[in-house]
Order: sequence, then structure tokens, then C-alpha cells
Amino acid sequence: MEVTKPINFKEKKLVFAFAFLIMLTLAIGLVGIFQIQRLSRRIEDLGRHNLRLEGAVLEMRVNNTIYAMGIRNYVFWKSSRYLGAAPMAVNLDKIIEAGKNFRNQLKIYHDSAYLTQQKEWAAGIAVSFNELLALGARIVDLTDESGTDKISDAVNNLLMVFENRVYRIDEFLDTSMGKDNLREVERQIFLANAGKEQAVFFLRISLLGALVSGTLIAFSVYRRRLKEHNYRQQLFNRMINIEESERKKLSTSVHDEMGQGLGALKIYLGLVSQELSGATEELKAKVEECKKITSGLIEKSHNIAFLLRPPDLDEVGLLESLESLLLESQHLTGVEYIFQKPPDELELSPEYSLLIYRIAQELLTNMAKHAKAKNVEMSIKRSAGSVELFYRDNGQGFDYNQAAHKFLRRREDKFRLGLSGLKERVEVLDGSMFINSSPGKGMSVSVTLPF
Repeated sequence: MEVTKPINFKEKKLVFAFAFLIMLTLAIGLVGIFQIQRLSRRIEDLGRHNLRLEGAVLEMRVNNTIYAMGIRNYVFWKSSRYLGAAPMAVNLDKIIEAGKNFRNQLKIYHDSAYLTQQKEWAAGIAVSFNELLALGARIVDLTDESGTDKISDAVNNLLMVFENRVYRIDEFLDTSMGKDNLREVERQIFLANAGKEQAVFFLRISLLGALVSGTLIAFSVYRRRLKEHNYRQQLFNRMINIEESERKKLSTSVHDEMGQGLGALKIYLGLVSQELSGATEELKAKVEECKKITSGLIEKSHNIAFLLRPPDLDEVGLLESLESLLLESQHLTGVEYIFQKPPDELELSPEYSLLIYRIAQELLTNMAKHAKAKNVEMSIKRSAGSVELFYRDNGQGFDYNQAAHKFLRRREDKFRLGLSGLKERVEVLDGSMFINSSPGKGMSVSVTLPF
């Protein structure tokens, strides 16, 4: 099976896609902030300018009316001593103050104006009101000079002109400046609403684009993850196949070549033993010892061949092979075991079955070499989407966390590398392996493999 590593170009595309999504999100945030700031400025301008303009116009109308009533009542009081006009007529300073207040409000209007037409209106009103003030001062002077109980014709004529000017100023303040300012307020509100709708529409489109982009990137990441998973699966299968192929060759060599050679040696030793009828007893004893040693080597070669490639795994299945492995461990070490297995045979791939078998084999080998345990518990079960192997012994245990980060001697390092190698194999398949051990409390191992 040929396994090809994914090219780096796809990884760069994925990085660029994430960068694009981040930049798009940042752009949406910045545009949203800009739109909110723009709307805030519109509302702020509306309050700072238009409302001040409207307030200034109203104040000018009030002061224009107060000034006109003051001049009018002053004439009536001086000419006819009309008591109703006395409250305003007797205090000429209040009349003059109304004119000053008008000018102050006009200055506020001029300073707050942001349109050319508004400034032109302010300049025109200033000229008209100055003329009104001059006309009012002339009326006051003529009224003081006449000193009669009757309004003179000159004062009466000036009053008519004065009233006309007052009316024209008040009408201009109401119809032109006041209503135009209200129209401008409505226009600003309309623009603000339009800006709000535009900002909301843009944010919706941007968020939709970000959602689509994020979905596409997530799908790309999922596909990438799936390809990496398949790649690791293929790589693991290839590694296992190569390893087991080498084990099988070595097992065949040990069983056939070495076993046959040792068998032939045993036969020749038997022939030699038959021809030593006249030899000394010491020589016969040595030949018999050689035959025993040869028989032991033959048995060991069979055991080595079995450990390298267990034939039971292909013939009887994983569960029976694990039980046979436990029986072999009991025979060699005298350990007592409890094996819990499901009632039915597990339907696993050959690679998974072989990996689980090798994990159990490695744990039992480590137990025999290092743990000095008397009891072993092992269970295997299948749950939804995974297979779980559990191992526990009552050996002497060790501090695994400390051993995993400690520079150890070669013999101990080999033990640590065996466990680490098993864990790496499990993690290649997106599985998990948890090792729990402490001095004097044995060791437990939990392995979970998805499939």
C-alpha cells in the first residue's frame, strides 16, 4: 500500500483561509465601530447644533416680543399714563436688556450655524434687529421730548414702522429660521436612520460572509483532519504490516531453520548415544546432558517463534489468543489471572487485533520482568464506537510520572520506552492510554481505541 504525504501547499491555503477569516472579522468589527461612531456623531451634531439653533430661535422670538412690548408700553405710559403699561414702561433697563438678550441668542445661532444659508440668515437678522433697536431708541427719545398726554404723529408713524419691523423679524424667525431648522432636524434624523439601516445591512452581509467563510474553512479543516487521520491510519497499518512481516520471517527462520537444525542435532546425539555402548558412564552422562540441552533449546525456539508471531491470532481470534497468552504467562511465572471477556468474538480489523495483542503481550512481559506480581486482572469490552482494554496487577509498582521525565539507566530506559512506544501507537489511531502506578500499589493500564 503506497502512502503519500499531503503537500504543504494545502497547509498554506488553510493558513491563508484562517488569516482571511481573522481579517474579515476584524474588518467587520472596525466597520461596525466606524458606523456606530458616525451615527453617534450625527446624533451629537443634532444635539449640539440643531437643538441649539432651535433654542436660539425661540429665545430670539421671545426677546423680540419683550422688546416690542416694552417700547410699545413705554409710549402708552408716557403719553396717556395707561396703568396696564406701567409694569414694563417704568423700567427702561429691562427693555434694553431684552435687546441685548436677542443679540446674545443671535450670536449663539451664528456660532452654531453649519450651513452657509444659516449664517446669511443670521447676518440679515442682525442688520434688521439693529435697525429695530435704532428705531426703538428714536421712539423713546421722541416720546420723552413730546411729554404730552397724546401720542404725536411722528411717534405714531415711527410706531407703525416699528410694529412692521417687529412683525417681519418675528415672521422670519418663525417661518424661515425656525421651520427650516426643524426641517434640517428631520433631515438629519432621516440621514441617521438611513445610515443605521445601511450599517445594519452591511453588518448582516458581512456576518453572513463571515459565517459562510467560517463554514467553508471549518469544512476544509474537517476534510484536512479526515485526510490526516486516514494518512496516520495508513501509515500505522503499513508500519504494523512491515513489522509483522519481519516478525513472521524471523519466526519462520527460528521455527524452521533453527528448530530443524536443533532437531537434527538431537537425532545425531541419539545416534552417538547408541554407539557409546562401550564408553564410560561419564561420557554417556555428558551426551545425555547435551540431549537435554538440545531439547530445551528446541522448546525455547518454539516459544520464541510463538512470541514473534502467534498463530492463534489468525486461527482462533483475539479473545482466545489473549487467554492463551495469560495461560502461557501463568505457566512461566506462576501468576494467577482473571480474564473478563465479552460473550461474543470481537469483530476487529487485523491491525487492531494485533495491536491489542501486542499491548497485552508487552504488559505481561513487563510484569514478569519488573513487577513481581502474583495476581493479574485483564478485561476487554466493546462500547459504542470503541474497544477498551483494561489491565491491572498487584506488583511492586513504580512512579510513572517521575519515570517518564527522568533520565534513566539503559535497563530501566528500555522499560520506559516500551510503555511510551505502546502509548504512541495507540495515539496514532486517535486512541488513549492511561497508565496509573505508584510504588507498592501495582499498576493499572486503560486503553481505548476508536473504530
